[in-house]
Amino acid sequence: MNKKKRQYFKRKLTAQLQDLLTGSDCNLDDLKAPDAHLADPVDRATYTTERNFSHHLCSRNNRVIGEIEKALRDIENGDYGICDRCNEDIPIKRLKVRPMARYCISCKSQLENQQRLTGS
Repeated sequence: MNKKKRQYFKRKLTAQLQDLLTGSDCNLDDLKAPDAHLADPVDRATYTTERNFSHHLCSRNNRVIGEIEKALRDIENGDYGICDRCNEDIPIKRLKVRPMARYCISCKSQLENQQRLTGS
């Protein structure tokens, strides 16, 4: 991958990271706080559902932030755009859709099939 394309992906990933960091006001410790002492079972259920959903969103954002940070490190190290499994170049079209992709389509499909078979 040439320098111009690396710079394009670095800008794109940095912008995505900034969006996630500025829009993410979650603190997983706050979400692990015990349920409020709500007498009404419907209020308790609503509170628990909202807390679980917020926890899911925070966990997902934290995972994506980690993926973006890893991709930015790979750009700096010169390893960006290379499949972690087969060491072939990941197509630019795939990286444009998912700039933090770690695998080419073929390897990602194989990994997903293995996960379905093993249930992991």
